Amino acid sequence: MPRLTKRFALVVSAILLAGCAASVQRPEGEQAALQQPTAPLKRLAVAVVADPAMPASSDWEAFRGEWRGAFTQAAADAGISLAWVDAQPGPQPAGTTFARVVIRDYRYIAAGSRYGFGAFTGNAHVNARADFTELPSGRRLGTRDYTTASSAWQGIFAAMTAKQVQALAARIIEDARGRP
Repeated sequence: MPRLTKRFALVVSAILLAGCAASVQRPEGEQAALQQPTAPLKRLAVAVVADPAMPASSDWEAFRGEWRGAFTQAAADAGISLAWVDAQPGPQPAGTTFARVVIRDYRYIAAGSRYGFGAFTGNAHVNARADFTELPSGRRLGTRDYTTASSAWQGIFAAMTAKQVQALAARIIEDARGRP
């Protein structure tokens, strides 16, 4: 019996430590297709900005830091270079797409908060729009809306802001490449 208990504890621990992956949702209804870039994506220039209608938040810079780290990793995974910009990129080489990510709403919850306070921390969420422009031509490729959310009731390993932003950055890069 003790052997069975140990195995059960190991299985439960493995499931809890795996955590929940973040999933990116698209709004209901069809969005217009993004235009294909004329050159294959070699470089992504990214600006993450707050929607002017969004109230100011004390955790904005920490949240932007999550985006910077997520895009750095996602770009490396995709084999492209990344240029992080604050507003508009300067001159860029052919094969560059500029993604201006406008954050409409978010609730930043660090993993440490969830581990410490559990379900009492509430739900993390991100609502964003990415406007894609091919550079250096300036040709607009289109816009995509993205949302992701977690549920506090998924437990202490629910996808918090960091995982959500990682999933969003990977999806934005896929869309910039012209993949559906």
